[in-house]
Amino acid sequence: MKKLLNDRESVRLGVSVAVAFPLVYVLMNFLGWSNGMFRWWQTLLFGLVQGVIFWFCMASFRQFRDEDVTPK
Repeated sequence: MKKLLNDRESVRLGVSVAVAFPLVYVLMNFLGWSNGMFRWWQTLLFGLVQGVIFWFCMASFRQFRDEDVTPK
């Protein structure tokens, strides 16, 4: 887990996803394009969960990006 936390770029991207989701939802609601399915606290909570899942997947896959997996 510490190895995943050391990947600063993945942490930065995860935070940006966690912040962007509620902002997009509020903007869509402001423009009238939202269906009003979620309350404000559900939107914040889901944005946080989505950011954590995005960070975990990005950091997990990124640690293997430099490995050569072609058959020899």
